[in-house]
Amino acid sequence: MTTVHKLIEHEIYAENLLLGKILFFTLNLPDNWQLSSGVSRPEIHATHERRDRKWVVAGDAWYVVHDDDRRWAMEMAISIRSGFKKLSKNSSETIPIATHPAQVRWKEKRRGLPWQRHTVTFMIVEFNCPYSERQLKLEFSGWCSETGFREILQSLTYLRCH
Repeated sequence: MTTVHKLIEHEIYAENLLLGKILFFTLNLPDNWQLSSGVSRPEIHATHERRDRKWVVAGDAWYVVHDDDRRWAMEMAISIRSGFKKLSKNSSETIPIATHPAQVRWKEKRRGLPWQRHTVTFMIVEFNCPYSERQLKLEFSGWCSETGFREILQSLTYLRCH
């Protein structure tokens, strides 16, 4: 039986004294998942204003999404670029994100020291947003069960990119 969780809204943004709050997007996560800062501060290379909001048009950010009760965690690497990218034909599935078709790719890599190697799962979600004139790529990686990745993937359908 699947547990239904309430979604909690998280604005993913960078803040600057001169420019103010600049939004990457708004992420909705199930209430059992938390969002924490990642390995480094967001990097913003370009912005623009659409519909009275300042958007990151070119930038990168890193966060960690985690469910402490189940001891699951994933790194979330965000990459946003201006314009549109032809999406890969080798995606394993397609999901809707804010009315946009998003492609999902899965892969595994071996990580760690030679005597302590382990397999890390990667879930890469890419889509174009014509309203904000951006291409977005979210890469989740970690030692989490497929159930955890699927929960995050399902919540991405509620992401707001414009």
